[in-house]
Amino acid sequence: MKLIFLDVDGTLIPFGGYMPPASALEAVKSAQKKGHKVFLNTGRCRCEVHKELTDIGFDGIICSNSLYIEENNQKLYQKDIPEEGVKRLAECLLAEKVGFFFEGQKSVKAVSLYFEQMAQKFGDKALRDLKKGFPSIKESDLSYDGVAKINFITKPGAYEKLKKEFGEEFQINHWSFLGDDKGMGEITLKEASKAEGVRFMAERLGVNIEDTCAFGDTRGDLSMIKFSGTGVAMGNAEKELKDAADFIADDIENDGLYKAFEKLGLLD
Repeated sequence: MKLIFLDVDGTLIPFGGYMPPASALEAVKSAQKKGHKVFLNTGRCRCEVHKELTDIGFDGIICSNSLYIEENNQKLYQKDIPEEGVKRLAECLLAEKVGFFFEGQKSVKAVSLYFEQMAQKFGDKALRDLKKGFPSIKESDLSYDGVAKINFITKPGAYEKLKKEFGEEFQINHWSFLGDDKGMGEITLKEASKAEGVRFMAERLGVNIEDTCAFGDTRGDLSMIKFSGTGVAMGNAEKELKDAADFIADDIENDGLYKAFEKLGLLD
């Protein structure tokens, strides 16, 4: 039995999309039929993994870079940023006039400035794609409980200031909304890592790391690509990930997952 870990955006679902290509769905079902277990391993929080996606029937869902883990619809682990830390981070972002949103496992709460800056930086189409792909993101009064991650629009000086003031306490990284830029930043706990989700499930199920496979496309997937027994970068992946992977699959929209599953002998 192999444990297979799939990033979501840019790996299972095309950027701006809502569901996986038919060939990717076929690959997941065929691998499970052969006796393998397939997990989502995503930076999304749990409420952003929509019902149509969970209805596919994955064996488990790892969210927020392993700060939330479930198996067979049962929550096994959850850890959030302490409320006091969330308040301090929000105060800094507001003072810098940076648009941001809180990601929690039950809700996603955005300041109005986030949507304004999103449209300015990426365009109206990107904003529409965001709302389609992440319908849980709502403008809301901010509450500070149950926040696993804070996402913000990068602007000159703000990212560097956050790194300087909070970098010793929190993990602060760039990430790409469109797959080819560094227009977003994220703040989370130091221990957040997709590799930790792989380790957790392998230990829980008694599977050697050599029998794990991970698929990704951005630098956020780097830890699990390096840690897993076999690390696969999608054809549309960033160069840094391709350089670290054991092999490179075809693009997501050119049946990349199916072809990679086939090459690895994962299909029934």
